[in-house]
Parts: sequence; C-alpha cells; structure tokens
Amino acid sequence: MLDTLAIRVLAALMAAGMVGGVAVFARGHRGPRRRLEFRAEDSPPRPLQALWAATFLLPNLYPFAAAVAPSWTYGTLLNFSFPFDHVFQVLGLLLWSAGGALVLWGQRTLGRFVVIEIGVAKDHELITAGPYARVRHPMYSGVQCMTIGLTLVFLSDLLLAFAVVAVLLANYRARKEERLLASAAGFGETYRAYKARTGRFLPRLAR
Repeated sequence: MLDTLAIRVLAALMAAGMVGGVAVFARGHRGPRRRLEFRAEDSPPRPLQALWAATFLLPNLYPFAAAVAPSWTYGTLLNFSFPFDHVFQVLGLLLWSAGGALVLWGQRTLGRFVVIEIGVAKDHELITAGPYARVRHPMYSGVQCMTIGLTLVFLSDLLLAFAVVAVLLANYRARKEERLLASAAGFGETYRAYKARTGRFLPRLAR
C-alpha cells in the first residue's frame, strides 16, 4: 500500500479535480433549464434513481475525507490489501481520471438531454457524435470507471460495495434505455442499426 502521506496528497489532488469537474459540469448547464417533456418514458422506481445518483456522488466525497482525515479512511479494518497493490492504486487514479473525463465529455455532447429519467423527449434527437459515435452509454462507463478507480486508489471495502452497485445499476439502466430507444416510441430501426455498430460501455471490436 502507498503510505499515508502519499494517499493524502493524492486525495487532495482528486478533491481539487472533483471541484473543477463540478464547475465544468455546472457551466454546461448555465442558465434556466427547461424540463423535458417525454413522449415515452421507462424510468426506474424513484428509490433506484436516488440510489444511482448516490452511487456516483457519495464515493466521490471520499477523497475529501481522506485528505482531511486519512487515518479514518485508509489503513483501517475497512481497507484491503494484496500483493503489488500500490501499482493498482496508481492505475486506479488513472482510471478515475479517465472516467471523470468521459462523464464530462458525454455531458457536453448530450447537452440538455442529460437527465436522470429514462425517456424519449418530444423533440428528442439520437446523439451519435463525440463518445456516442463508438459507445452507447459513455457516461455510464465513466461512472463505473470512477467508482472502480476510487476503490483501487483507497483500497476501501466501502467503495468496493459502491463499485459493485454502480456496475449493476449501470447495466440495469442501459438495458432499459436500449429497449425504449429501439422501440416504436423511440427511434426504432435507426437505433437498432446504431446499436449494431457500437458497444454498450466500450467500443465494439472491429470484425
């Protein structure tokens, strides 16, 4: 494991990155937002929607806690270790950073269609630019990368639980979205053709 000082420095850098990321995200939603009117919707139950938001937001508060009180969040009974784990901690930082960049890129590309509900707006457009040219759910990919990356950086059992939930909910939400968008109420054959040439969370390998 990396020593406590190294973790504290990494946590402070990650906390600063989160503040910067939130500022960039908020700038993408500057001004009053008009609520989308859906022509079709298949949103999960409200508790699952709240859990999805919490699965993204709460783990990303961990670096702030680790920067302020590393002895409470690192090297405790709620942390794990394994051979060469320090290498994976560095890889976790890179994964977390890549995930955050992917979330922001997806958000900027989707624009006003970024909502927690799963629905098709009355004036909906099928976005196939930016990361959506190769991946159907890049923001879900980003959330998974961030939670898994956090788990690896801090070697935390608590964060590991959040990472498992993030993977399960991302797959659940992705399947619901794809069914809706491929239906007659969504984009039908246009979406099915788009689905055939893209990957769900990672780019589809060339045949």
